Amino acid sequence: MFRHILLVLIIAMSPGAGKTIRADVTGDGIDDVIRMGMKIVTVQDGVSGKLHTIVAGEDFLADIIVGDYFSGTKGNELAILTLPEKGFLTEVYGYRNKRFIKVSEVLPGELTFDEDQRLFGYAAHEWDRHEVLIYWPIIEDGGYLKSAPLVQFAETALDVRANRTSELKIDLLDNTLTMCVATTLDQDVIVFLLDEDGSLIKQTKIDSRIGFYGRVIARQAKTVVLNVDNSQSPRPKTVRVIIKQYAYP
Repeated sequence: MFRHILLVLIIAMSPGAGKTIRADVTGDGIDDVIRMGMKIVTVQDGVSGKLHTIVAGEDFLADIIVGDYFSGTKGNELAILTLPEKGFLTEVYGYRNKRFIKVSEVLPGELTFDEDQRLFGYAAHEWDRHEVLIYWPIIEDGGYLKSAPLVQFAETALDVRANRTSELKIDLLDNTLTMCVATTLDQDVIVFLLDEDGSLIKQTKIDSRIGFYGRVIARQAKTVVLNVDNSQSPRPKTVRVIIKQYAYP
């Protein structure tokens, strides 16, 4: 299962750091040599020794990662991460017809897989001088990896009284993947996400360090419920809720 993200400060590799890894990105079963320099990324074919320049003159290189991201090329692809001022961006390159081609648009964040091998990036969302990173599904469309279109966004603050609970109904659209995020600067708040039949989708105890991240895939429109439980506390709490729905074929 991919890790939760609630971030106030991003600690990342500095742009320009060098790196060399060995992995098969040409699909022949033999490891290639992948090098990242100050502004350049190259791949040396492990069989022929041929040197491929993937990018050159890139001022914000941050990292290179190998993974099986894309179905349109054989085997693994190479993800190149850059770190401009507004956070990580990723572009993916695959090997086809004896050369490397870009097989993605510019994608948000660093790519990760969930427990069902669905691919995600992430994007930052700011509130009250804090930053929350919210997973963004990545889809294949027209022969490229693309960020799934954002079709609906909502944000609200729930003020939950002492010894009480608060409920928020969320209407989901057809063929969507929805990320439900809840964060707080208070302590010991329990958040439940319930399906329309009342079954539990996810439950998390949140505080200023740990947020709630729930995900729902809806093939048909339905309503889910986010429940914030403050029933065991004599103090009121404030919870920020962010809902992002993405078109997900």
